[in-house]
Amino acid sequence: MKKTALVLILALTGLGLNAQNIKLPEPQKDGGESILKTIAVRQSDRSFKDGDISMQDLSTILWAGFGYSHGDKRTAPTAMNRQDISLYVFTEKGIYLYNAKDNTLELIKKGDYRRDTDRKNGFAGKVTNIAIVSDLEKFDVEKEHHRANIFAAMSAAYVSENMYLAADGMKRNLGTVTRYAAHQEKEVAEILNLGKYQRILLFQTVGYKK
Repeated sequence: MKKTALVLILALTGLGLNAQNIKLPEPQKDGGESILKTIAVRQSDRSFKDGDISMQDLSTILWAGFGYSHGDKRTAPTAMNRQDISLYVFTEKGIYLYNAKDNTLELIKKGDYRRDTDRKNGFAGKVTNIAIVSDLEKFDVEKEHHRANIFAAMSAAYVSENMYLAADGMKRNLGTVTRYAAHQEKEVAEILNLGKYQRILLFQTVGYKK
C-alpha cells in the first residue's frame, strides 16, 4: 500500500513538472513564398507590435532554425556537424529551452526576462527573443580555443539565417532581426545558468511588424 502511494506521489510530481513545459504545434512546412523569392525580400526589422508571437509561428521559426528535417538531419548545418547549438526562448511567461526532438519548450525559468536580452530602452523588450547558444566543448575548446569560437559563430549564423528565411517566407507579417549578444551575454548567461563553455552568440528577435 505504501509503495503504491509513493509511486502515485512521484507520478503526480512528474506531471506537475511536465505541465510547465509546452508542446508546440507542428511547424508549417509548406505554403508561403518560394525560397528564391524569400531570399529576394529578406530583411531585418526593428519595429514590432508589443507581444509574443503565436505558438504556431514560434514552432515554425524554431524548427527552421535548428529542428530536424529528415531522419537525424538538422535544418541548419553546423561546423564539422558537431550540432553545438541550443535555442533558448524568452517570452512574457518565462524562458524555455527548445527540444527539437520532441517539439517542445522546456521551462528553464518563470518570469519575463525579455528586456534582459536588450540594451536599456531597446526595441526588443516586449517581443519574443531567442538566444542562439553554442557549446564550445564540442569543438575541443581547450586545445583550439580560437577555432572553436569561429566554428561556433559559423553554426549560429546558419541557424539565424534560417530563422530569417522562415519569418519572411511564411507570409504571416512576421519580422525579425539578429542582434550581437556580447553586450548582454554575461548577465543572460547567469540567468540561464549556462556552463563554462556555453556561449551566447546571437539574439534573434521575432515579432509581428507594425
